[in-house]
Amino acid sequence: MFRFCLQTLFVAPCLVSLLVSLLSALPARAAEPPARSPGSPVTVMDNQGRVLKTLQEPPSNEALAAKAAEEERQREKAKADAEQARKDRILLDSYTTEAEIDLARNRASQALEQQMEIARSYMASLAKRQAELQKRKAELGAKGLPPAEEQELGRLQADVEAQNASVVQKKQDLDRVVARYAADKRRWQEISEKQRLARPSAASAAPTR
Repeated sequence: MFRFCLQTLFVAPCLVSLLVSLLSALPARAAEPPARSPGSPVTVMDNQGRVLKTLQEPPSNEALAAKAAEEERQREKAKADAEQARKDRILLDSYTTEAEIDLARNRASQALEQQMEIARSYMASLAKRQAELQKRKAELGAKGLPPAEEQELGRLQADVEAQNASVVQKKQDLDRVVARYAADKRRWQEISEKQRLARPSAASAAPTR
């Protein structure tokens, strides 16, 4: 009995040591990834649970379309900004004061107004000659005007209509000129104000000597 107890005391530690060795020799299970929602990134971990890398799922068609639309919007905005900057440079190179813009507007307006006045004067002369021929035609009655004068009466009517259309077109041109110079003046004032406000900041930012 005493011998059996001694054997048990010696054998039990050996069995425990052997069991521990066998367990340590088994391959370690990889850490279970946590539950994730659809579309969330996939985390890759080692046997000790340390994060090795994160895999992003490919974007959906909707996300790709939204990204492409945003990139196109940014490109269009950049083009518009570049075009506006070009126009601003031309505007600042063309005028140094508001008075110069007013002077250019007046010159352009006066040129169109003079053309309109010439057209109106010509229309008045056409109308006068037209009235003369119509009076003569009424006086002749059934006999009517000679063929040459009848043709002239037709040409006069066509000329009056053409001149009237020209005056209407010139008036539209005048309205556009006035509107364009008004827009140029407003933009020139905006740019000048921005430059004026930027000067103190630039001066304060300059290093003192």
